[in-house]
Amino acid sequence: MRIGKKIRHAGMGIGFAVATAVLAQEGFPLDGTWRGEWGSSEDRNRVVIVMSWDGEHINGMINPGPRSVPFRSAELEPSTWTVRIEAVGRDNEEIVISGKLEDIGSYNRYIEGTWTQGGVEHAFRITRE
Repeated sequence: MRIGKKIRHAGMGIGFAVATAVLAQEGFPLDGTWRGEWGSSEDRNRVVIVMSWDGEHINGMINPGPRSVPFRSAELEPSTWTVRIEAVGRDNEEIVISGKLEDIGSYNRYIEGTWTQGGVEHAFRITRE
């Protein structure tokens, strides 16, 4: 009986250690690949955004690949969980993405707000994969 109890306690300890390691790997709340859409209800544009934190800056790109658009700047305001990303599109149109990070405790958190491109504002939503 004592051996069974020790095995059970050891198993629980390992389970807690694994859970702690998984949570520790979550890291910066914007790290990862985000997918979603922006545009009007009649003209939706699919988008993929990849973000990473280097310890000082949020780096990233819109639609990774040969025609990707790198971030010019990006910031997160942790007190309100607001995000602002600026970039220059392929046609030299300024892109400003402003939104709020929602469902922060979830792995599939999302950002919802406005995507402004060429001076026109559209609704957008992206979810982390």
